[in-house]
Amino acid sequence: MTTKSKKVLISGAGVAGLALAHWLDRGGFMVTVVERAPAVRHGGYAVDFRGEALDVLDRMDLLERIRALDTEMGDAAMVDAEGRQYATLPAAVFAGDLEVPKTDLTRLLHAAARDSAEYLFGDSISAVEQDADGVNVAFESGLSRRFDLLVGADGLHSRVRSLTFGPEERFVRSLGICTAIFSLPNHLGLHHTG
Repeated sequence: MTTKSKKVLISGAGVAGLALAHWLDRGGFMVTVVERAPAVRHGGYAVDFRGEALDVLDRMDLLERIRALDTEMGDAAMVDAEGRQYATLPAAVFAGDLEVPKTDLTRLLHAAARDSAEYLFGDSISAVEQDADGVNVAFESGLSRRFDLLVGADGLHSRVRSLTFGPEERFVRSLGICTAIFSLPNHLGLHHTG
């Protein structure tokens, strides 16, 4: 079987799924991406790049376009409930050499493989049946298809992982830590800092 005749289904049109679609297409695979959302998602925390990741962006012909979107994030101040600063986190700790909003990154990655991959937006996987030669996939929409490979790039609470390995409760161990990231108006007048 030639590479081009191999069909790969990627579940999730986030950063990982879209980047993989780009590389698999370049490798000659027939790529389908299924995404529960009706379009490429917007929002999310910034994505940081450093070291070899910059080389990968360059090989994807995206580095200069992504550089133009750099947040140029500086240091972040840690403040207490009264607003008194008690520590500073240097940008090198959390911003990398290049930091871009996730929305911009997913938009660029989608554009890079938009014409060469099939996208099934507004749908998701409901059942998976694997055999020695591939995988039969049923979708929420009622569609059923066969692929040579299924890749779960569908996030923290992956449906593909649950369908394949069982309930996530068997594998997840809470560390008792929660994080919330959000945007809000710049009422503090911050400039390239947090």
